[in-house]
Amino acid sequence: MSEAATDNSHDGHRSRLRKRYVHGGIEALSDYEVVELFLTMSIPRIDVKPIAKNLLSKYGNIRGILEAPIEDLLKVKGVGESAAVSIKLMHDIITLYHSNQLETSGDEISTISKLMRYFKSKISSKRNEVLELVCFDAKLRVIPDACVTLFEGSVNSANVDLRKIVEIAIKKGASSIAIAHNHPSGDPSPSLEDVRFTKKLSDACKPINLSFIEHVIVGKNACFSFRRDGRFDVLYDESLEESRLRGRTRVADGLDTLIDDIESKKA
Repeated sequence: MSEAATDNSHDGHRSRLRKRYVHGGIEALSDYEVVELFLTMSIPRIDVKPIAKNLLSKYGNIRGILEAPIEDLLKVKGVGESAAVSIKLMHDIITLYHSNQLETSGDEISTISKLMRYFKSKISSKRNEVLELVCFDAKLRVIPDACVTLFEGSVNSANVDLRKIVEIAIKKGASSIAIAHNHPSGDPSPSLEDVRFTKKLSDACKPINLSFIEHVIVGKNACFSFRRDGRFDVLYDESLEESRLRGRTRVADGLDTLIDDIESKKA
């Protein structure tokens, strides 16, 4: 078969794939076909089906592909710089989308889940620990340009300047803040140091009436919410209405209970 005929064959397949997507949506495509269709936008003229299947075989699912570092993607047969950059760009667009959801003017943060999705999309694939801050106004709306990466390294009270967090919140005019950090190990369970750091930050916020409303720990496949855990309630400003965030809570004895639980597991 001539090269021209081969190109026409690939073009016809690509066209049929696009039409199936246009008429049936993403549900009309299998996972490898979704990846295949995406790759057609950055890899011209060749059959990208084997490349799509190679990517899924290596990373397990579409999320794994999107979270893969560029240098790792380049090691997959058939993936060049253009395709690797396109995949990375798609991941960053998704993160930006969740950020825009938070920052939409007049949009109150009505669920913890929305906040967790933002943090998860942004830092779940980071290889080092990263500490993120989001600042809210008095109506629990995200302040524009107030989603800040604070620190990269070991997140604990010894390495993170708590005054910096407070100073940024004041500079942004925040009434409330939420933070998140990731566990590159994949397990989002809080460590004893995580709990102590959370308590120290809460203590730093109270004298200036800055409400500390959430600390999320992001793992590979799940997140831990101090608020949803219920034992974080003692950290909140009593004037903050629980219904505003609609997170699942329960009666608790405070962070001392969580510290006791972690220490007992170590014994």
